[in-house]
Amino acid sequence: MRRTETSRFTTRTEGDATLFDIRPARPELAFLAAAFLLGGLFGLPALAVLLNPARHDALSLGAAGCALAVLALAVVALRRALRGRAPRRLRMDARGLTVAGRWLPWSSLGARQVEMPTAGRAMAAPGIHGLAAAIAARQRAAEARVVQARLDGAEPLLLAGGLDAGTAERLHAALDLAAGCYFRAG
Repeated sequence: MRRTETSRFTTRTEGDATLFDIRPARPELAFLAAAFLLGGLFGLPALAVLLNPARHDALSLGAAGCALAVLALAVVALRRALRGRAPRRLRMDARGLTVAGRWLPWSSLGARQVEMPTAGRAMAAPGIHGLAAAIAARQRAAEARVVQARLDGAEPLLLAGGLDAGTAERLHAALDLAAGCYFRAG
């Protein structure tokens, strides 16, 4: 079975700045496949019912509605699996932090923290349920995020998402170390 690529980051200096190139983990391929499969298995029959006027009886429309609900859940799962998975570059210098082309001065930034995914229930279910739980657990394992609090009352800023726990902790420590260098220098 193919293992999902784990997240990683590299640090380099450019002049007086420290650059962090962050590569989130790829979404679990089996999770994406399951979401697409569910979407197709339920979405296509629902579409067939909705497009055929002869099948617009209450029972068929009710079944199509339930199928569309499953399709909506599959779409939400796909969006969540892909959210925050784009590569990012962070730049720290004496002036502040630049993330996603947006510069923020040090005076507007609060504490950084790592947000870990909630742990699912550990259940050793046999068969298809155990397989689904294992796939979901692998996907959830790479959903840690590093966020930066803001002192101006704005929402915390996502610095990196789609990380495994170890990478998130190492990135947090590296960001703190780099920021400490700029505070001592300034």
